[in-house]
Amino acid sequence: MNAQRKRIIITEIQYWKQNKLLPEHYCDFLITLYARGEEDGTEEMKGSKGILEHEKKTRVGRVIAISLLTILVFGGMFLLKNYSVWPMSAAAVLATILLIISLGKSRVSSNFTSLLYILSAFLLLGLSLKVWMIFFETETMLLIGLLVLNCVLWLFAGRLLKLLYFTISGSVGLLLIIGFLFLSM
Repeated sequence: MNAQRKRIIITEIQYWKQNKLLPEHYCDFLITLYARGEEDGTEEMKGSKGILEHEKKTRVGRVIAISLLTILVFGGMFLLKNYSVWPMSAAAVLATILLIISLGKSRVSSNFTSLLYILSAFLLLGLSLKVWMIFFETETMLLIGLLVLNCVLWLFAGRLLKLLYFTISGSVGLLLIIGFLFLSM
């Protein structure tokens, strides 16, 4: 076993010991086993963090960056009125594609994946509302059609991916739209 791999394993075991993920005597045994009695493995490595903690910080940074990108694009679509439609729409489509690619790369089902799904849905909703505001502002039925299409997409995604929050939001959205149509008649 090479030295770097041994150091990583010993660091991880010390992290387990420090956070009480394993009983202390198990950790001591594993450290002794991997260090083969050398002093390097038994002394505490101050300032070194476990690999899982480093990955957690990286994931949190990624979530913050993608969330800020989505908020900037979503806010920019509605706040910037003097700019051309095409660059803003292209930015929204690009952000949506980046979110979908990130979804494809994150294989583990986690809160990060849920956040990516939600951000993608909001970007798609915002993009469809912006297209309606620019090109078809007087057509109310088209707006209702776009909202129904988004809700059906959420409902379909919720049923297909077994995501309860999409199923509920799609169903509630459709019920609210139907209620609005009945009340406005």
